[in-house]
Order: sequence, then C-alpha cells, then structure tokens
Amino acid sequence: MTLIAVYNSSGCIGRCDAKCYEAQLPECECVCGGVNHGAGLAKAMDNTRELAEEWVKEYGRKTGQTVERYEISPLQLPLF
Repeated sequence: MTLIAVYNSSGCIGRCDAKCYEAQLPECECVCGGVNHGAGLAKAMDNTRELAEEWVKEYGRKTGQTVERYEISPLQLPLF
C-alpha cells in the first residue's frame, strides 16, 4: 500500500510504500526520507499522518523538483 505519493505535471515523482516500511535492507530514498524505513505499517501510518507536509517540502528541495500536490492513502485519514 502506498502511504503518500507526490506529483508534479509529469505525474508521480515519488512515494512511500511497502518497499520502505517493510524494508529489510538499509537503503531508502523515498518521500519519507527514511523515517518509515523498516518501521512496519502501523508505525509508518502514524509517521505519515504526523510528518507528511514536512516530507513533501523536503523531498521537493532534495530532488530539485516542484511538487504540485501530494496524496495520503485514504486508509490513513481519520474516520470522522
């Protein structure tokens, strides 16, 4: 499951998904900047809810790309 995805006019330019939060190997270059790396789904969902806006800004700065929008998985949004 993708937790967060960032987009520009070309489409999706980055995301954080199971390759990150279920990772066993030490490398990670996704949107979360390594915060969710190997953390497991529940912790990664908490991290993403709390830190998504910061990650998006940093990802755009780090990659030199303009982030036009981002989406957080609907499964993470509060149910009220």
